[in-house]
Amino acid sequence: MRRPSVLAVGASRRVVACVLALVTHALHASPAPTPARIVSLAPHTTELLFAAGAGAQLVAVSESCDYPPEAKSLPRVSGHRGTNLEAVLSLKPDRVVAWRGGNRAADVDALRRLGVAVDESEISALADIGRELRRFSAWARHDGDRQLALARANGADQQLASLRARYANKRRLRAFYQLGAGRLFTLSGQHYVSEALALCGADNVFAAVPLPAPEVSREAVLAAKPHVVILADPAALNDVRQSWSDAGLFPAAMAAGRFVTADGARLHRPTLRSIDAIDALCRQLDEARDRIP
Repeated sequence: MRRPSVLAVGASRRVVACVLALVTHALHASPAPTPARIVSLAPHTTELLFAAGAGAQLVAVSESCDYPPEAKSLPRVSGHRGTNLEAVLSLKPDRVVAWRGGNRAADVDALRRLGVAVDESEISALADIGRELRRFSAWARHDGDRQLALARANGADQQLASLRARYANKRRLRAFYQLGAGRLFTLSGQHYVSEALALCGADNVFAAVPLPAPEVSREAVLAAKPHVVILADPAALNDVRQSWSDAGLFPAAMAAGRFVTADGARLHRPTLRSIDAIDALCRQLDEARDRIP
């Protein structure tokens, strides 16, 4: 068997030395700088950034950002018409947080082409709330805020697990999730609200529709035979109840207990407050379950 040459041994040692040098540099390198100027282009990211301890670094938000109260005083640079690129650039942000499913892709791409660092956020499952909160906690300036954010994320995960266990063996309810009065818009299984219903022991009757927020017909709802109607706009309850009474969705003697209201304002914005809204919805559904034969 041939022995390695002196040159080969020397080369191998140099490679090992280089690798060790790179590893040592990586271990002692300074961590990525905490963003000092953040622009948030979605309500849920704004709320999560505040919960993560990075709210003080926000320099602008979108038009719909109304929570926490501190967000209301920040400049608005984005809305349903798109993002004001000039306004964003004028603020010289070192990080923009965009909503992959809500902000215009063309605007996000333009920001990147202009050299702006863009992070995208998309919450498609309830577990993503805690995941995003942990991610944003790395941007908190103070260790205490970071640790508080991590504790909040762990608490959210535990609350979801507790709700899932509490209602796992309850009788399943077929539910029609109605967004408001008038035209019948709902949310399908592509939206995490369906997961929230399942966690409460309810099955979304339109979960299989291949659109996230489809419009359905009155005939389709009647054919689905839901046990309950969950209304995301409590202010519309009387109108919706009357409409379904006229359509004969439920027997008249039982109709009163078949309508449940959800806090759509909190439930549709995936943040820590959404989990409290799910808890309240689960309790209402459990009360309805006791009234349904």
